[in-house]
Amino acid sequence: MSTATNEAKAEFAHDLQVGLARSSVPEFGELPLVGMAAKLAVNIRGLGAIQGEVLRQVADHFFDIPALALRPVLDILAEIGYVDLITTGKTINSVIPNVPHFASVYGGLGEYVGTINLTEHEEVAIAVLNELKSKPEKRDAMIGRLGASMPVFSRVELIAKTGGLVVPKRARGQDVLVSPYYFADSLDALASHAAAGGANIVQRLLDLLKKAQGWPLSMIRSRGEINGTKLSPTELQLLEEMVADGVLRPPSLKNPTVNEHFVFTPRPGAGAMNGSAREIYERTMAIVAAVRKGQLLPSRFAIKYPAALLDKLASEKKIGASTEAALQYTNLVTLRVGKLVPRPQAGWYEFQLIDTPENAQALQDAISIFRSGEPLSSGVSDDARIALQRDETYIQSIVASTSLRQIARPPLDEQARAQMEQLLLDLR
Repeated sequence: MSTATNEAKAEFAHDLQVGLARSSVPEFGELPLVGMAAKLAVNIRGLGAIQGEVLRQVADHFFDIPALALRPVLDILAEIGYVDLITTGKTINSVIPNVPHFASVYGGLGEYVGTINLTEHEEVAIAVLNELKSKPEKRDAMIGRLGASMPVFSRVELIAKTGGLVVPKRARGQDVLVSPYYFADSLDALASHAAAGGANIVQRLLDLLKKAQGWPLSMIRSRGEINGTKLSPTELQLLEEMVADGVLRPPSLKNPTVNEHFVFTPRPGAGAMNGSAREIYERTMAIVAAVRKGQLLPSRFAIKYPAALLDKLASEKKIGASTEAALQYTNLVTLRVGKLVPRPQAGWYEFQLIDTPENAQALQDAISIFRSGEPLSSGVSDDARIALQRDETYIQSIVASTSLRQIARPPLDEQARAQMEQLLLDLR
């Protein structure tokens, strides 16, 4: 069915939970709890002790974790060592996060997934997201490849559409499925490329870019490769089309003679990234692009160890002066990530970080991109993290103005409705 690892299954459980929010899916077993655990772990990482009552209200208000589900979610996190629970009897007094800071939260959760049995619908849902995370796909081709029965696939498709995780498109006379959760922009263009037979090429290009985020477009064109991996003429043409169509929106740096573009994988959709996170993401891309400029397109001296340079910037809040700084870091000044301070030598500038929480997070995300291809802060709610560190009065003032949250149900498709009616008839 799905070739996803248990760690990847835990990540897809998180994505499903973000999309489905408070929707109850009777075909799902423990996977929603794993998704809730992932959602909570991402947001409490690095925090101090949290009052039990505060966590209960914050989890319900910000993370769509109903109060009745919080205890089993915390039990999962406690089982894998991500939290310590301080209790009196069955009452949770406080929660102490132990979520690993410089590793994926999905590692431990993947181990837990390996100990449970997923339902058929959960397996198919994971398989569908595994297909759509890296590319759009023709609907009929996906059905044939997954080998799922039509009733199960149709029900999972409806659930995923209800949660905004899948959008059907009609392109070149074919039905194509694309995920706005993983791709924010130009869904029609993506669907068109997939319908034209380019789905596997799209996946290969995005896999290469994930391992080489911010690679200069001019180098890809001139060498016909990404970070040493050769591209076929078809792949190179498709990459150019994806840039032109806005699927890939590379930030640029102005050289004296040309605008240099740096290519990243597509920006995640709104479900995966809220408003404040998008601003951090833009700054992260700008940081990576600036360092790639110094690493791959230097005027004189190349940056040999990008992650080490950014580690130094994080600890010392500055980068040593150079004659290339004015060109290399100009976008970061515009985005208020830092400032250029002139040195006594003519043409020499020192880049100094503007030490705000947003810039600190963007910097850590840039370091993570150089090391693993992905930022650490995806899915983090700043408002929720603030609430978790305040007292109960603070969160009550927020919750009091909110109407009671309803548990939603995705609609039944025709076949599921017929099966339900038959079941009720048989019970008479």
